[in-house]
Amino acid sequence: MRKILLSVLALTLIAPYVMAQGILDSLEVVYDKILQGDSVEQVTVKEDNNPEQHRILLIGDSMLDGVGRRFNDYAAANGHTLFTSIWYGSTTKSWAYTTELPRLMKKVDPTFVIVCLGTNDLGYHDITARSEAVKEILHEIGNVPFVWIGPVTLRNISRDPGIVDMIRQNVGTSRFYDSYDLRISRGPDGIHPTFQAAALWVDGIARWMSSPETDFPIKMDAPHASVPFKNYETHRTSYKGKKK
Repeated sequence: MRKILLSVLALTLIAPYVMAQGILDSLEVVYDKILQGDSVEQVTVKEDNNPEQHRILLIGDSMLDGVGRRFNDYAAANGHTLFTSIWYGSTTKSWAYTTELPRLMKKVDPTFVIVCLGTNDLGYHDITARSEAVKEILHEIGNVPFVWIGPVTLRNISRDPGIVDMIRQNVGTSRFYDSYDLRISRGPDGIHPTFQAAALWVDGIARWMSSPETDFPIKMDAPHASVPFKNYETHRTSYKGKKK
């Protein structure tokens, strides 16, 4: 009888109020409140919202081929939803002065942002100009909690002219993961980490992200399995984006 009444309520009086949740438990709550004397119009169901589960937007350059794959495992293991946008060959200027980031911020509506940029900026000496680009990226992120994963070394650049320190100074130490001195195994091109090396890289980042060393610690328990991965968006090197 209880199940019949629930079905009738869902299909008639209370449908506009609880069917959006589509959860049987919600109907149980409504049923009990009605039995206690509340009218249907007065019954509201609180949406299940776990503050530890995030909509994560991960943006960056080709390093996301490996980084995104491993972060996807972490997202699945911790109840997060991951949206990755990889833009091959992109720099801080690419993301700062096109509509890509504001478009994604609006489309995804993330509660946490991970930026993995700087590798393609290494070797450039226009530090002031790229500093302005980083500031513009931070402006687009706004008040959403974020971390920035710094670049790894490149074999054809013997010394960073100051890109890493510039990003750190703009982002803040507690939001910047310095990857520059890490020893990471590379693939055949000598530039991109192997998938295994990228996974180890992300493991270290994830431990840091869940620690008090960051401004906004996020749940990042180690995954016990890999899950299928596909980028939310992919842009090739030839892509220029739409200028602001």
